[in-house]
Amino acid sequence: MKNSASAHVKRFWRKDAAASSLIPKLLKNPKTAMALALLFIDSILVSLIIACVPYTKIDWDAYMAQVSGFLGGERDYKNLKGDTGPLVYPAGFLYVYSAIQYITGGQVFPAQILFGILYIINLGIVLLIYVKTNVLPWWALSLLCLSKRVHSIFVLRLFNDCFVMTLLHAAMASILYQRWHLGLIIFSAAVSIKMNVLLCAPSLFILMLKAMNISGGNISFSWCGTYAD
Repeated sequence: MKNSASAHVKRFWRKDAAASSLIPKLLKNPKTAMALALLFIDSILVSLIIACVPYTKIDWDAYMAQVSGFLGGERDYKNLKGDTGPLVYPAGFLYVYSAIQYITGGQVFPAQILFGILYIINLGIVLLIYVKTNVLPWWALSLLCLSKRVHSIFVLRLFNDCFVMTLLHAAMASILYQRWHLGLIIFSAAVSIKMNVLLCAPSLFILMLKAMNISGGNISFSWCGTYAD
C-alpha cells in the first residue's frame, strides 16, 4: 500500500513538474506569447465595441423571423420568410439560430456578447493555425486583429458567416493536426449553415488525395457530403 501510494505521489509530482515547465517553454516562443497577448487585447477591444458602437441592423430581425416560423412548426422553406425575403440557408442555420434565440431571447445585446465570445474563439483558432504553420514573423500576427470589417461582421451585424468561418477554421486546424475525420465532420457542419464554404471543397479534396489514396479520398468526401445532408 505504501509503495503504491508513494508511486502515485511521484507520478503526480512528475505531471505537475511537466505542466509547470510547459508554460515557460510556451512563453519563450515569441509567437505563442504574441498570440496570447493579442487574444487578451482583442477581448478588451471587442468589449468596448459592443459597449460603445451602435448595432448595425441588417439581417438579425430576418434571422429571428425565419427561426420563429421554424420553431412554430413551419417546414416549407417557401413560407419561412423575414424582412430580407425567404430563407435561403440550409437547415444547420435554423438549428444554430434557434439555439441562439433560445439563449438570448432574440435580444441583440446578449447576442452580441455571444458573438463576441465566438470572435475570440475564431481568432484563437486562426492564431493557432499561423503559429503551427510558422509562415509569419511574430509581429505579423497583430495584423489579424486590425480588420474593422471582421469586428463589425461578428459583433455589430451578427451574420451567420461568423459561425461558418469559425467552423471552417476549426476544420483547417483539425486537418493540420492530421485529424481528418474530425475535420471533415466540422467542415460538413459549416456547409450545413451556409453553402459558400463549398468553395473550399476542391482544395480540400486535393489535400485529401495527397494524404490518402484516391479511393480513400472519394469515400471520405462522400461520407462528408452525407453527413452535411
